[in-house]
Amino acid sequence: MTPPEPNALRRDRAGDRRRVLLVTGAAGKVGRALRPYLRERYDLVLHDRVAIDDPHDGERIATGDLADAAHVRAVVRGVDAVLHLAVVHGVELRFDPSIDANFRATMHLLDAVRTEGVPRFVYASSHHVHGLHPRDGFAGDDASYAPDAVYGLGKAYGELAATAYARRYGIRTLIVRIGNADPTVGDDRALRLWTSARDLAQLVAIGVENPDVACDVVYGVSACPDPLYRNRRAHLLGYRPTDRAEDHLDPEFVAYEAMPQRLGREYVGGRYAAIDLPFPIGAPPEHEEEA
Repeated sequence: MTPPEPNALRRDRAGDRRRVLLVTGAAGKVGRALRPYLRERYDLVLHDRVAIDDPHDGERIATGDLADAAHVRAVVRGVDAVLHLAVVHGVELRFDPSIDANFRATMHLLDAVRTEGVPRFVYASSHHVHGLHPRDGFAGDDASYAPDAVYGLGKAYGELAATAYARRYGIRTLIVRIGNADPTVGDDRALRLWTSARDLAQLVAIGVENPDVACDVVYGVSACPDPLYRNRRAHLLGYRPTDRAEDHLDPEFVAYEAMPQRLGREYVGGRYAAIDLPFPIGAPPEHEEEA
């Protein structure tokens, strides 16, 4: 397990030191998509369990397991903010294989942020904390917790843990409930909560820099037709999405009427809400990234 080298002093065009942002789960789908936008603004420490072999200028690599508390503290030391993307996910994710990545890792990060005096924490949550709500009549920003599967349960736990540390220790925290972060919009459900990497990076920057962030929840969604979330708090914090979901339709886009019931078309969480809740025995998940 290798922590990054000590921070090199880099300056932006105004001569100020650039903030150093630790990105966990940087080898995942969302992490890879965000990197080009984030490195324009910050020096990045890219962390994952697997090797990242293509660092650019202003990026440094740290490889290891977030379930190792000592390693986490070494990686967090000296950064200005943490973006926590790392997670295991999947429709059939069982509880036992999720414990280290989705529960223990989050607690290790939060405690390292506290003990090392890191002032900012951005937690990548998910719309799956609302997954069991029906889409019809959905309350959007004001909806109560209704996590759909083990993945959604883990994200709800992470939100509560981040909130506890934010309020107890004054860590400025932004919880970003990501909608659908695929490169293209695959179906009618995703159309109402899709986000581009560029817009998601804008929300990360708000979490890292905005002085009005204390302990806030926003939604990782771009400009969507008939959106499931109005994203009022994000707009108050200055968020202005630049990308439109309708401009990124997949060539094989599936309309609502054509979506089979097994895909959970009537639920906010889609197919995650259409399966039995698996607990706790089963095969480990295949991915470590944001869904």
